[in-house]
Amino acid sequence: MRRLDLARYFLSIQPKLSGVEAELQRLLQSDVAVVEKLAAHIREGQGKRLRPALVLLASRFSGAEGDADIRFGAVFELIHTATLVHDDVIDHAQLRRGKPTLNRLWGNTLTVLFGDLLYIHAMSSAIQGRSWRLMEILSEVTTRMIEGELIQNDVLFKLDTSRKDYFDIQERKTALLFGGCTEAGAVLGQRSAADCEAMRGYGLEIGRAFQLVDDLLDYTATSEQLGKPAFSDLREGKLTLPMLTLLEKAPEESRAIVRRIWDRGEEVPIPSEDEAALKRLLEAHDALAETRALARKASASATAILDGLEGEKGTKALLHEIPAALLDRSK
Repeated sequence: MRRLDLARYFLSIQPKLSGVEAELQRLLQSDVAVVEKLAAHIREGQGKRLRPALVLLASRFSGAEGDADIRFGAVFELIHTATLVHDDVIDHAQLRRGKPTLNRLWGNTLTVLFGDLLYIHAMSSAIQGRSWRLMEILSEVTTRMIEGELIQNDVLFKLDTSRKDYFDIQERKTALLFGGCTEAGAVLGQRSAADCEAMRGYGLEIGRAFQLVDDLLDYTATSEQLGKPAFSDLREGKLTLPMLTLLEKAPEESRAIVRRIWDRGEEVPIPSEDEAALKRLLEAHDALAETRALARKASASATAILDGLEGEKGTKALLHEIPAALLDRSK
């Protein structure tokens, strides 16, 4: 896997992506000093902007006119950012994209309140967009994301976490947000209900593939590549598909290691000998193969859905390449 470079896929929408950045700056501006301090830290650690880019690309593909896609691209990015801010508190995370988290620098109370503020800014901007259908999409997405967080926290540090739990969490916390982004673009293009549903399916499959690759990277990438410690999910009590597979294939050996890691506490780094032992078991039992296969399947499903849709040809070609590109990344 290599570091994901989406720049060439975003060239056609670069002016609008710049518009999203300007809109995010506007929404994050505040004359309240503490809000501005937290917002400045968020601005310094911006991500790939994949979600707003998907709104913009889906909108362009669907024939949308005007700049409503810029507004809603920023809205989806704010919702995503708010989720990350809250996740870092829940997970007691110390690093995000290689930088200290808000909660590490300023504590949980300010961080949670700031995450709440980001959600409110996002919804306020969406309301001003005057689209009831998009409000319905955003309401559904945020509701399911919170449900996903509740499910995840209900099964933390539980060795009997099921595959159903895992896929429910993946769907709610990641895939539905991607699906909302691409469906939003189709709604802005005033496409048919069937086309909007298909574009939602395209985004859902991308989100599934994206999360599966994320779960792989937690066991295969370095801390430097991830911008946070490797094996973070496991240390935080989350059993993702690679570890669920290993627990099925080598229950006695893997359970003993997992219990040792959890008994030490999530603030304690995993000893190198336990990390090495887990990697040996993962390789010996080919425990990563299913996760890789499902990621490839989801990527192929996304492109198959897109093949059945008509839209702007140049943008369709880009949307066709993105699912495979997301598989081949190291962070």
